[in-house]
Amino acid sequence: MPPARHHDMRTSPAHAGSARRGRVVGLGLCVVDHVYVVDSDDFGAERLRYRERLVSFGGMVANALAQAAALGCEAHILSQVGDDAEGRMLRSALTRAGLVTRRLRSRKGHATGLAVMLVDRGSGARRFLVADRRPFEHGAADFDLGPLREDCVLLVDGHFPAQARRALRRARALGARVVADFNQPTPAALSLMRWVDYPVVPFEFARAYGGTDPAVTLRRLRDDYGGEGVVTAGERGGFYLEGDRLVRYPALRARVRDTTGAGDAFHGAFAAALCHGADLSAAIAEGARAGARCCGALGATGHLQAPEQHWVGARRQGSR
Repeated sequence: MPPARHHDMRTSPAHAGSARRGRVVGLGLCVVDHVYVVDSDDFGAERLRYRERLVSFGGMVANALAQAAALGCEAHILSQVGDDAEGRMLRSALTRAGLVTRRLRSRKGHATGLAVMLVDRGSGARRFLVADRRPFEHGAADFDLGPLREDCVLLVDGHFPAQARRALRRARALGARVVADFNQPTPAALSLMRWVDYPVVPFEFARAYGGTDPAVTLRRLRDDYGGEGVVTAGERGGFYLEGDRLVRYPALRARVRDTTGAGDAFHGAFAAALCHGADLSAAIAEGARAGARCCGALGATGHLQAPEQHWVGARRQGSR
């Protein structure tokens, strides 16, 4: 049996006319992104010529929180960087993007994580070069969970699993809602799923967990863990359940330059929409808009959804 959910969407302070700003708390990956636009997607070639280069903050939770902040939410990051120049650069960049970084820890003797992305100029195909972050995450000191409150949304990506488990338990005790982005159904990810209200997972997760039919994955997630799942499928849109009926939502048309961070933007807008009173379908619509907009610029946060472009769907719950 899936665990009981204790929060009530109808009486939660975030949905009862509270004057407080919506709050999204993100726990997970925070790195420096190096993005190179290259002439060819033949990534096996001995030499690749790049046309453009971008260095910015990155990581799923950092990118998603930047989107939530752009949509008017308090965005608190719980993560860890190295005690080095890159870590200080990340802290400054995240603060400029509107994130609350007081709980961003610096770990002495460790380097800040880097991620290198090669983006084909013609097709938009991407390839990633990332470090093994497990030694960096293992043994991390406890994160300060002070930003968690009843009416917030907690967003986790599976990094810092021990810390994520602490935060998920605290969120459940408070009645806060939880959104998760797990790339694969690993044992570590599934061990956290019992505390997740909205598992928003990519098609790769669904294929490994329930096969090629997303309805199987969504029903399994609901039956095993009790959450309301969403399967995202890029340019194909995505899927969720209304009752036992599979619903497919469309991908919005976009002039694609780089798809890096589109899923992160989806998660950030989805979480922000929940903070502003959206139901599941409305939150998905906001996420789809943000994801499509993100594809129009180089890097994960070059085109964030702006406040004047949102909350069309968030009013649906209150107008019924």
